[in-house]
Amino acid sequence: MRGRIWPWLLLVIAFLPALLIHEPQAKLQPVVNHVFTEAIFQNPNNLDPALASNSADWQVASNVFQTLLDISPSGTVVPGLASSVTYHGVTVTIRLRHLTLSNGELVTPDMVAKALVRPLVAPIDSSTARTLLADVVGVKRFEQGKTQYLQGIQVTGPNSLQLTLKHPAGVAFLKNLANPALAIVPVSDQAQGGANWQFMNLIGSGGYKLIQWTPHSALDFSKVSGTGPQAVDLVWYPSLSQALLAYQNHLVNAVPLNPGQLSQLTTQEVRHVEPVQLPGVISLYVNTAQKHLTLPQIAWSQSIRQAFRGSLKPLTARYRYGTATKSGASPLTIWVSNTNPEALKLASTLQTRYPHQVAISPTSSTNLTHLARSGKISAYLGIVSQFPHSLKIPLVPESSFWLFSQGAPHAIGFENQVLDWHSVP
Repeated sequence: MRGRIWPWLLLVIAFLPALLIHEPQAKLQPVVNHVFTEAIFQNPNNLDPALASNSADWQVASNVFQTLLDISPSGTVVPGLASSVTYHGVTVTIRLRHLTLSNGELVTPDMVAKALVRPLVAPIDSSTARTLLADVVGVKRFEQGKTQYLQGIQVTGPNSLQLTLKHPAGVAFLKNLANPALAIVPVSDQAQGGANWQFMNLIGSGGYKLIQWTPHSALDFSKVSGTGPQAVDLVWYPSLSQALLAYQNHLVNAVPLNPGQLSQLTTQEVRHVEPVQLPGVISLYVNTAQKHLTLPQIAWSQSIRQAFRGSLKPLTARYRYGTATKSGASPLTIWVSNTNPEALKLASTLQTRYPHQVAISPTSSTNLTHLARSGKISAYLGIVSQFPHSLKIPLVPESSFWLFSQGAPHAIGFENQVLDWHSVP
């Protein structure tokens, strides 16, 4: 099939394969026929993935719709809607799996191409989508109204399309395509549903469809395809204490937890907490360029078990760095991003256990990166090395924490406290 240029899209690029992502084999448990009820603590602001801003929004973006690619718990890029992605130079070629929407309509390259453009135009105008697609040729001219089409996207076959970028493609751009803000929302959803399309026209390929949305109360979903519960209900609770009461009365199957909230659970409830692994490992990074730095002895295993009430397995068995701190010596200041609740909880536990050896300094992730790269700090907790020369001590897997009413050993999580409903009982 020849490449087609339609009013939205234009691209002339060649395809030279460099990376192939193979479609994984299904390994989840069979469908369990019941309603899975999950507590949420924020009312959805917008069920359009391009405008998602809280965990309830992202739950819908990830389970009703799909992105072209996904990020596995190990941090690798894996197929979503795409069966394979290849890139070479500025060319990215995407081949689609044979999938249908919840209404039975086939997912086509035309549909995907229009869906990528959709969040860039009014009334959506998603700043997140604009940033993620900024490297696609023609985006800026399209946004400025200088063209009626986007040069950097072209349909090239019955199951393929290509993107051309301003700079050579790499894994970073592939991860952009896995961002929920670029979930494939068919243009027909918005066009046919009008102003209230989110209440009635959430037609995606994620395997679930919206049945009812009662603002400030609950959202009800029904399974159309795939593994997972036949129905999922998101029920809003104003506080953790009320969600826990509902859990104790068997009204809730899953409660998302901030690591700092683990202390509010009973011993019995802690036994049902599942840390769902996310990409990355929280490590202590020490600036080895500071020659006279003293790293205090820390019982990492005990500290980690105390911080997370035994729900996380420490990764520190073979790491025995540190020396006894001399009396009167200044404590080691460990910096931590205030947007990582897991790292913050571990940091606060270290400060409590070792008040004379460790001081904690929370800051923004942007400032932490700046301080580390400029060599102005001695140590920090994080998942990426920012020091030019550093010692890395892996501590715990990056995780989100969930209280489940029954075991969920296959649970898959995404960032922003989002569960893959197909992976839960």
